[in-house]
Amino acid sequence: MQQRHEVEDVVLGNQSWDDINKRLIAAAGLDVHCGNTGTPKRKKLAEALARKKLAEAEDVASKRKEEETKPSVIPDDLTPNEVKRRTGFDNLPKLLAYAMVVCDGSLDCLFATSSKLTWVEEWLFYFEFKYGRTAVRMQDFEKAYRSSEYPLRKVLKQKFSLENGTRNRWPMYATYKEDAKFRGEQWDFYFDRRSGERIVMHDATGIPLPCPSNAELQRALFSDYYGTTCAKAGVSNQLCGWMRGMPLMTGRITDSQMIKDSDVLVAQRKFSEADHSSDKPFNNVLDKGFRNTLDASMEGQRCMQPKYSKGDIQFTGKATLHSAIIAVIRSGNERAVQRCKMSWFLKRGCAYQLWDTHLLCDIWDTWTFQVNFMYDKFL
Repeated sequence: MQQRHEVEDVVLGNQSWDDINKRLIAAAGLDVHCGNTGTPKRKKLAEALARKKLAEAEDVASKRKEEETKPSVIPDDLTPNEVKRRTGFDNLPKLLAYAMVVCDGSLDCLFATSSKLTWVEEWLFYFEFKYGRTAVRMQDFEKAYRSSEYPLRKVLKQKFSLENGTRNRWPMYATYKEDAKFRGEQWDFYFDRRSGERIVMHDATGIPLPCPSNAELQRALFSDYYGTTCAKAGVSNQLCGWMRGMPLMTGRITDSQMIKDSDVLVAQRKFSEADHSSDKPFNNVLDKGFRNTLDASMEGQRCMQPKYSKGDIQFTGKATLHSAIIAVIRSGNERAVQRCKMSWFLKRGCAYQLWDTHLLCDIWDTWTFQVNFMYDKFL
């Protein structure tokens, strides 16, 4: 910087080459003979060389600034295949349509930014991060979007807050009228649309977590069923395909306790009382590992699950048929879990890379809400 200012002074005539240290002249790569600076020809040559170096430096700085301000994502380059690869959405219009749902139809909210990224880049980064298939580390996103970690985490925090607010404003379940309207015709064989039967299937899955060194934490997170430390996640879905993710809980918790602690049965009672399209309670289709029949009856709801008995006791023919029917009806719960694991971030969990627990919970809550809008019905 000092060399540059001194060369500028020489060009402007405010300073002579004799006043500049010879080492600085040599470091600048100038072929100047200090004793002959008064020669007009040499003076003009030195001035031209100085102007050339200044122009080159300004050109490099201009290109660097242009490269830094250039968007890393151009909408014209976001072909359907590229959007599908990075976010899971079929194309950019579907991605923006769901972003509009998150923003409650507000264009000002859709176009708002919290970093130097464009509004399209922020939404693409947000959905790409949750999808978790194209990049694993935050450093990968920093390179792809030419940004540092702090602005990217700020974008995530702002979008998670926005989407969680939208999720909480939406109803937990579809009304019976909506459920009967959008369910598949194959369900008419088991449930008459005119009966008003509210069917909800439940299942649980595990999200891997690192093994803590603290013995108490390890005992709280270790699941005997999955054989590792994990967070237990509950999933419910209706016959129309509407899904809802329950809050993440420690892996040690049982399926029955998970239903009780999540207050899902209380929420069902309140929802059924407010929904006047049917006067019947919810009928929860559970696996035989759940023990919530009494809890459901206390809230005025019902349960339906396979028969179970002690070991070495043979089922009767009626009990076998009953279990077979429940198995057919519960065919949708595994598909719901599969949709939740379409996000490789949730599939990997935090077993191989440490992430903040609140971030993991935000991704689970928002992803189980997002899948209702980005995939076709699975029932």
